[in-house]
Amino acid sequence: MATEAYSLALEDRIFSLQTLSASERYEELVRDFPQILQRVSLGHIASYLGVTLETISRIRKK
Repeated sequence: MATEAYSLALEDRIFSLQTLSASERYEELVRDFPQILQRVSLGHIASYLGVTLETISRIRKK
């Protein structure tokens, strides 16, 4: 069961990285994990999304 859930989560992550824009990935992350910005540094969030810290800063300004 846990392996199947992990596999599905991994597929979703790969799909997001391949098909969504950086802005869309950021919006999806914040929507799915609303408290993330208070708990995780922007550098870690940028790394998770596959973008630079500068890109995250530009996305957040919009």
